[in-house]
Amino acid sequence: MEPYPLSKLNPDTSEWRIRAKVLAIWQEYYDHYSTVDVVLVDDKGGKIHGIIPMELMPQFSSRIVENRWIVITDFILRPVVDALKPVAHRFELVFHKKTLCDTLQERSGDGFYDFVDFGIILNGSHDTSICVDIIGKAINVSKITSFGCHVYEDQVEHIVFDLQDTSERVLRCVLSITDALPLYRLWMTDPSDVIICVLRFVRVEFREGVRCSKLLLNPSIPGVKKMKSFFSIKHGPVAKKQKIKD
Repeated sequence: MEPYPLSKLNPDTSEWRIRAKVLAIWQEYYDHYSTVDVVLVDDKGGKIHGIIPMELMPQFSSRIVENRWIVITDFILRPVVDALKPVAHRFELVFHKKTLCDTLQERSGDGFYDFVDFGIILNGSHDTSICVDIIGKAINVSKITSFGCHVYEDQVEHIVFDLQDTSERVLRCVLSITDALPLYRLWMTDPSDVIICVLRFVRVEFREGVRCSKLLLNPSIPGVKKMKSFFSIKHGPVAKKQKIKD
């Protein structure tokens, strides 16, 4: 049976067999249960949100590994009802006891990035219920501070920084220190470095900026080397880092 395209999955179809790469893994906690959530992508670039009840993870943990290709059969599809979606698919894939999951040999090494233009976010035309990928140069990195806001619960240590694209448009970013510590350390350590950040599955919050599900610093992916060169040439050598923003 040929793998079914993720983009065409719907509850009216039966006997699915999908082949996908695990792009991201994280945990969600609710009042009476928890889940392991994944973003899956096929070789056509179609993406879907997958959900594994925590009690079933011993069955799948050896196979559900980031960047691994897998084949999945016998699962549940249901409409997405959450206000925030990691991907645009209108359905989500739910694992159950009879779900079968096998690993595959490495296929495409593509990260399947879908970078969104800063202008689309800034002019408000982006659907804020769908997470996105963005890329830009880190500037104006703040000190580590604590405050309470609707993005993070209670008082959480965080940093604020701006992300600039090659058109000099800027997005304000708010990250917990858990996510942002590598960026903060790199910013403090090398005053002359151009730091290109890739934020994956970003949550757009117009009051706070963007929240990041995954932060990559100067990753070896298409576009990063070119952008780093652009900023290095445009601004020239930096003799001294801008004073840390309060």
